[in-house]
Amino acid sequence: MFCVEGQWEDDLTSRGSVLPTLELLERLGSIRFIHRDTATTEELHYYLDAWLSRKYADFKVGFFALHGQPTQLCLTSKQTVELDEVAAWMSGRCGGRTLYFGSCSVLRASDRVLQDFLHETKATMLCGFTKVIDWVESAAFETVVLNALVNGGKIDSAERLMRSSRWTALSDHLGFRAVYANGR
Repeated sequence: MFCVEGQWEDDLTSRGSVLPTLELLERLGSIRFIHRDTATTEELHYYLDAWLSRKYADFKVGFFALHGQPTQLCLTSKQTVELDEVAAWMSGRCGGRTLYFGSCSVLRASDRVLQDFLHETKATMLCGFTKVIDWVESAAFETVVLNALVNGGKIDSAERLMRSSRWTALSDHLGFRAVYANGR
């Protein structure tokens, strides 16, 4: 898994991070990961270019741990980037990859916008949230869904898991959405 994480707060003493979730999954033998902090569009672009190089071809899941708004990623309170700009940076280089947006409301966009994103990037699937989410609830959810994305074997394994009776209520509460390149 490749993860880019934005600055959650303007307070530099804040210790909130997705890193403990990634470390837990790694210690359980579920994933291998790369984690990078990013606060500028230049850093994000740099890390995405690096991830999409042949050197990191085994890291098939991209995890965007950032604040968000519909169709927009927020790296900091002052630095944002539109999904279509991110798609242009990754144009045609995400074949066989899954993109997970652990960001409030980013997937509250039209089907057309999200299908265009998938078409541009060639990613197999993108998933994330359509609502403003609570950080602790999403961390619990991500522990399960990230494991499923990496180890499920099938592209829709995370969505099936979230629609199971055990996880449906939390999935619906967070507004989890999955969109597939094949139009499903």
